[in-house]
Amino acid sequence: MRYELQLVMKQIWYNFRLFDSSMRLFYLFFLFFMLLQSRAYAQNMNWEYEANHQDDITTIVFSPDAKYIITGSWDESIIIQKNDSTREIIQQIHKNRGAVKSIAFSRDGYHMLTGGQDGKLNVFEFDGLKSKPVSLDTTYDVNACQINQLLYGPSMRSIYSAGDDGRFIVIDLIRDRIIPIKTTRPISAAAIAIDQMSYFIAHENKTEIQQLDVMGRKIRSFNGHQDQITDIEVSVDRKHLITSSKDKTVRLWNIKTGKQIHQFQDHSWTVTDISCDPMGLYLVSGSLDGTVQLYDLKNKKQLQSYHLTGYKVNAISISPDCTSILAAAHQEEDNKKSGYFILPTNLSYHPVLLPEKHILQKKIKIIEPKPFNIKSKINMGRNTIHDENNTADKAFSKPKPNEKVIKRTDQIEIRIEE
Repeated sequence: MRYELQLVMKQIWYNFRLFDSSMRLFYLFFLFFMLLQSRAYAQNMNWEYEANHQDDITTIVFSPDAKYIITGSWDESIIIQKNDSTREIIQQIHKNRGAVKSIAFSRDGYHMLTGGQDGKLNVFEFDGLKSKPVSLDTTYDVNACQINQLLYGPSMRSIYSAGDDGRFIVIDLIRDRIIPIKTTRPISAAAIAIDQMSYFIAHENKTEIQQLDVMGRKIRSFNGHQDQITDIEVSVDRKHLITSSKDKTVRLWNIKTGKQIHQFQDHSWTVTDISCDPMGLYLVSGSLDGTVQLYDLKNKKQLQSYHLTGYKVNAISISPDCTSILAAAHQEEDNKKSGYFILPTNLSYHPVLLPEKHILQKKIKIIEPKPFNIKSKINMGRNTIHDENNTADKAFSKPKPNEKVIKRTDQIEIRIEE
């Protein structure tokens, strides 16, 4: 190896002597550029890279406890891996027909949502104590075509879906009903306010973000991007909206006023995805230019930049403990080389605190009877006799269509909302 290096150096020196002054300068720039490229590729080699899918990864997330990595792909599969040194694949799921476009978790980590090109929303139970932690619970046939975004409500009582059919779907898990909010164009990105009193959506090929109330009425618009919106996030403190776009920027907005308050411009191509940690301290963004940016949201400054030379970043996720970033990336010249990088952040470890397991319980109502008079009527042709003295002390109100009477006595009636 040492002898071969000596031969290369001799050849470079020989070529350098043959050139005139202008060509020598060009030659030096060329050598410097090649050195930078070699260092970048060497850095890529130092970062761990996992390639398990047969096609590009479209979505990637950590489980809320940071113990698992879940990826969805154009190959119609979902892969669950351990987030440790083994990277063991513990389960592979094939429940979607077509690409898997979105994966989301409930805050307690016990339910996982998946959706994609077939328009079906799958709800899985997720139990890390089992050898195969994921099992299908329910499937909702909600969108007429591709689902682009899935969201689990902060209270874990509702699920949200947005797709190419232009419908923003609200699934009420308590009453087991589906509420569609119709819009005019395919929805490329969506988010919900933490208080669930409003939604944020962006349409395909549009630069405007709309804030809608629960009835689908527009509250305000956020304008400033120069190209299609690719992702939307709501800050944990409910004050800011964070958006990414094909215009190469990531922007922060004041939710109350709709005004832009900051703009990050560290990418040179489409920003494909953004992700915030559960505490709202940090933001990461990925781009088709092969870079990943890590930002401090409070101080609005860049903390670190990763250059994945030769790759395009499809999806991004920061771990709940803030110690690592997942960057799903692919190489155009090598279709088989499609996986994800695991990038260390060098940030302080933040303990992962999850809420208690949320169990959906149907609402139980205890109804007390109300006093009212019953007028007995005896119909005799045209004559009707009213008996004012026939009076019942109490009677129950009529149950609503979604209420079922499970017990009744003279004093109370117990109903359950279905």
